[in-house]
Amino acid sequence: MKHIVFIVNPISGVHRKPERLIAWIQEIFGPSAAEYRILKTRHRGHGVELAKEGVRQGADVVVAVGGDGTINEVARGLVGSQTALGVVPAGSGNGFARNFHIPLNPKRAIAGLLRATYRWIDVGQINSHFFVNVAGMGLDAVISANFERFGMRGPLPYFIVGVREYFRYHPRAVDLHFDHQRLQRFPLLLSVANAPQYGNGAIIAPEAIPDDGYLDLCVLSPLPLWKTVLNLHRLFTGTIHYVKAMEIFRIRSLTVERSGPGYIHTDGDPHMEGQRLEVRILPRRLKLALQPAT
Repeated sequence: MKHIVFIVNPISGVHRKPERLIAWIQEIFGPSAAEYRILKTRHRGHGVELAKEGVRQGADVVVAVGGDGTINEVARGLVGSQTALGVVPAGSGNGFARNFHIPLNPKRAIAGLLRATYRWIDVGQINSHFFVNVAGMGLDAVISANFERFGMRGPLPYFIVGVREYFRYHPRAVDLHFDHQRLQRFPLLLSVANAPQYGNGAIIAPEAIPDDGYLDLCVLSPLPLWKTVLNLHRLFTGTIHYVKAMEIFRIRSLTVERSGPGYIHTDGDPHMEGQRLEVRILPRRLKLALQPAT
């Protein structure tokens, strides 16, 4: 590793202490032989721009210092290039870091980059939006949109928004077209997963593998409230696929037709999209810098 760029989101996470993160980067990389730069994002989408500039300047690794939204932005700027994505988790959910066993301690994650190993992983796409972890088109997308407006970060605010939206949400019919099949469902959750979990230990696709050339399509039909409460623990124990209302299909592409526009989310980042959604997998299009095996 000769040239590394750190892209720091100063408003990621709950505690928001970017200067401490920057000091750790300087402490660890200052004595090293690597040339490094530290940049801060200034607005939504800025991480994409900075990552693309890093590719143009020949960076070996561009590191996202932030949460899953920051990782998504930086990854979007690196898709299809030879520049690797590094991650220093500093968000509230840190689903990507948990999926790839990156230390949640930021200082340990920074130090691990000095001895990084590399792995090519798949990238998912919904219409024009890339994702590397999990995307959704049901209740989880509505929760993401409302959580973004909530004004507070962290697991507790997310739980509060999630419970509120659960009682407000009205599933609507969707037509799913994949592998010469056509299914109609009224899903509570409709997600496509490249890796197993959303974040905070919530595992939506226990058997998803991020470099197998497939996405896991997860369709959860509505449950009575008592069954939802009874099975909620399965989301955190990797056993959600044992719930009878959950169907999981391995797909390479998918067309979703719904009754009208609505929210989707890509790695927790909400977008308003139209009636028709085209989903596909881009096999091994992102190079990932991982912690060395212990």
